[in-house]
Amino acid sequence: MKSSQKSAKTALSGRLSDMDLRLLRVFREVVQAGGLAPAEVTLNISRSTISVHLSDLETRLGMQLCLRSRGRADFKLTPEGESLYQAILELDGHLATFKSQVNAIQSQLTGKLRLILPDDVLSMPQLDLPGTIAQLRERAPQLQLDIQLAAPHELELEILAGRADVGINPLHSRRPGLSYQPLFSHQSLLYCAANHPCARQTEQEIDEEVITQQELAAPDHAVLSGAAHLYRLFPHKSIANHMAARLAMILSGKFIGFLPAYLTDEYVRNGSLSALHPERFCYQIQNAITCKSSALEQPAVQLFIESLQIPASEV
Repeated sequence: MKSSQKSAKTALSGRLSDMDLRLLRVFREVVQAGGLAPAEVTLNISRSTISVHLSDLETRLGMQLCLRSRGRADFKLTPEGESLYQAILELDGHLATFKSQVNAIQSQLTGKLRLILPDDVLSMPQLDLPGTIAQLRERAPQLQLDIQLAAPHELELEILAGRADVGINPLHSRRPGLSYQPLFSHQSLLYCAANHPCARQTEQEIDEEVITQQELAAPDHAVLSGAAHLYRLFPHKSIANHMAARLAMILSGKFIGFLPAYLTDEYVRNGSLSALHPERFCYQIQNAITCKSSALEQPAVQLFIESLQIPASEV
């Protein structure tokens, strides 16, 4: 008896082998099927082989697990067999938890996602950047974000140079190697400040020639093809590539310039800015998600696209 107890205590000392796990699985299937004969179908092995496996497990553990006969009705677990079966069910639960944890680790994004966005992105009513950032953080808490702001002509160059992964950019033209997914559009108008000479005249008094002789705050890069003809009307220009810089120059009262209507709404309401012949000096800008074509399959880039918070009215 003492020898048997010692054998039982030392039977599973050390690491479980693949054979141990297989024998435990056979035992579990026999118990769940209710006998050796019905377990043949589940295990796809013969009844005699199942019997051998059960005997091997009993020898390995040093205890009798079940009372078995050729039929189903006579199959019965011993108290030790019942306890082992409950332990196997607990093991199954632990393995399921382990599998879920491994899957979570595998699916959790790490590394860095480099975003490059327009310098006036927070003013865009068509995009909720804080909401997008919140979505990214919730879905990928281990993903490091690197967010940069840039002028439109800088955005594509940063992506092409490999210094940014994905951005939102006015769709000027399609560069080879880049992928574009259109998002939303907005209108740009020509503005002057309340203290600019053009603001002191009514629309009927000021004609197009007077307007085009004013100094224009403008970017030095190629503008949208749909707007190029408007910019060519102005022979006098000063350079401001960033939207905030153009806004400041126009608010100074010394320059006029094209700005997105969403950026100027507040200034128009309080009388600081006014649009000049909006039916004539206007153009539409289409914005798009921009990245290298090869980056579209990157999980972090896909997650950014999925997380973009676009108001329903803008979709």
